[in-house]
Amino acid sequence: METRFSQLSHYSIHATDGDIGGCQDVLIDDVQWIVRYIVADTNTWLPLSRKVVITPVSIDSLQADEETLAVSLTKEALKNSPSLEEHQPVSREYESLLYKYFGYGYYWTGPGAWGEYAHPLELVDNFAQEHAEVEEDSSHLRSCDELTGYTIALSDGQAGHVKDFVIQLPQWSVTHLVINLNDWLPGGKRVKVDCRHIVQIDWAGHAIELDISKKELEGAVSAD
Repeated sequence: METRFSQLSHYSIHATDGDIGGCQDVLIDDVQWIVRYIVADTNTWLPLSRKVVITPVSIDSLQADEETLAVSLTKEALKNSPSLEEHQPVSREYESLLYKYFGYGYYWTGPGAWGEYAHPLELVDNFAQEHAEVEEDSSHLRSCDELTGYTIALSDGQAGHVKDFVIQLPQWSVTHLVINLNDWLPGGKRVKVDCRHIVQIDWAGHAIELDISKKELEGAVSAD
């Protein structure tokens, strides 16, 4: 199943005992290109300074027709989960506390995007790393909301900007960038480019560098 960041941003999130709020942002791993967290907008029932992040390990289902995400947590469990201030980054230390609180296996202790497993749900009730060391923090978590609008840097110049992200379920892998070419080609289209073409992200320059040319970008598969 395929979805996009722009679609998820309109979804509501439901706990086992009621509505949590909407999807405010999606945090992705810029090494594995995987969704790590949904940032929930919980301002209606939690303090404004509190940030609530939900791992795909907690997500039971996604209903595209109803634009809802169902999670296997109660509102009380989320309220009592390790606290994170609104503008505080999600560190590895915080992730360790969060996963331990919910009894989930750590995704960073195995070779794959979800540790030893192919899908995030396999980490449920699998906390077996009580003695696993918390590695030195080098967070690779990035905000989709922030990355949207970044310029595309190519092997022969700049062209287009990031419009969206294509996400494949149930792995929650980020497979493609959706790039808007309108600022380069008048009346230009939107195209999809595989994330494997990403060379690096220039945070200072607000750009994503790809290993393809302008001609290759223009000929990419349409995203419309």
